[in-house]
Amino acid sequence: MEKTEKIYMVVARADFSLEELKKDVFDWLSFLRIVTIPESYRFGDEKAQPFNLQAITHQIQQLTEEENLWIKVNSQGGEFQLHISKLKLHERTILDGTIFLDNQTMIEDYCDTRMIKNGIYGYLRPLDEYLYNNVELIEKRTFETDSEIAMLPKRYNDKKTVIVDCNQLAGYDIYFKGLCLTSCWKMYYSSLYCQIIPKPIFLEVQQVQSVEEMDNQVIKVTLFQNPFNWDLPINQKYQRLFRDQMGYDQLAWNNGTGVLRPPYIEYAFVEDVTQTVQYQNSYYQPVEKKDATYFVTRSYDKLHQKYVVNRTKGILNAQAYFPWIDEKSRKMMNYRVVDPKMAIDDGLSAYEFYIRQFLEIDVFDQKYDEFVSVLRFYLPKEAIKQIPLDALWDKLFDVNISNLKQKEASTRFDLKKAKNHLRVVFLDSSYLETINQTLDVSE
Repeated sequence: MEKTEKIYMVVARADFSLEELKKDVFDWLSFLRIVTIPESYRFGDEKAQPFNLQAITHQIQQLTEEENLWIKVNSQGGEFQLHISKLKLHERTILDGTIFLDNQTMIEDYCDTRMIKNGIYGYLRPLDEYLYNNVELIEKRTFETDSEIAMLPKRYNDKKTVIVDCNQLAGYDIYFKGLCLTSCWKMYYSSLYCQIIPKPIFLEVQQVQSVEEMDNQVIKVTLFQNPFNWDLPINQKYQRLFRDQMGYDQLAWNNGTGVLRPPYIEYAFVEDVTQTVQYQNSYYQPVEKKDATYFVTRSYDKLHQKYVVNRTKGILNAQAYFPWIDEKSRKMMNYRVVDPKMAIDDGLSAYEFYIRQFLEIDVFDQKYDEFVSVLRFYLPKEAIKQIPLDALWDKLFDVNISNLKQKEASTRFDLKKAKNHLRVVFLDSSYLETINQTLDVSE
């Protein structure tokens, strides 16, 4: 990979008065003039002009509450962009690594101060790491060789162009309810995040360089010491582990098939209550769900500001995998919603992953022995007729397959591997609304 050795900084902020916003824009202008020597500027898509402090100052003084304006400044060793949108500010900064290292303490203090006052989210990370994890279009990944690109996961976009499936990369920026979810060198989280993810999950995250709760309930997480060592295997491990511990990909993904990694934490949202369960080993370290012997369950009622945590040792039971249980029909069920139109393999990898996730389990539970365990896939109507069954049989070479039944809106079959069993049902997604009503559809 060809590297730039630059630092990328993002800070998003809101809830200003007009006078506060103007002052903060002037502070941004002062900051960039301290760390670099400005050379040119432009507003929006206008043609760049030689840097003119008086012209920019005049523009800032004319800002209104309904403003929607980009200010872009290029400098020796830096690029600065500020988006002003209805009393919100979004900063994006790229700095040469040498400038960053020479001014690191001041730059981090600037970020701290900006986030404590009106911050929503922010991060500091190497530009190379950001590009590696977030550039989807293959023709734009000019920083990599063909052999490096060939090793990356792929999918289709909405134009049926093959792109990199960045959902599978540890540092991919995804957004959930207007908040950025990512994993990188240094991250800032406002109190808004704690309305979705209980604050102790942030504060108790493991195997990171540091976690600090600053003023105004802002949390700062640093994954490792030197940002430019981001591609060392140990630091990439920490980057992946942080993302998995926080469960960001359980909250939001956009590749149609899902995360395709076992969970370290799972979320459930019921009205104003957030429920989570974290999986740990006997040393209280984060592990995949199937390896867990220690469970941390949390319930946070944001309406009544009630928080409950329970920590227990034990083993997984059948309900941990199949939470919908019908005593009358003696069935237990879980489901996945899959839209394979963006998958290059028609969803084959996703189907195999989820099937093995729910078939290859180790539970000691009488219900599992006596009940039918069911995994439902809800698919778009057009995908029901395009399930790659023959290829799936090849993938499940070590599994006994029986009782295949196909109808216009469904396909089902039974699987058995040693003492484990699973009924797999593919359904038209229109049946999804019956999830809490019956387990008998097409079964």
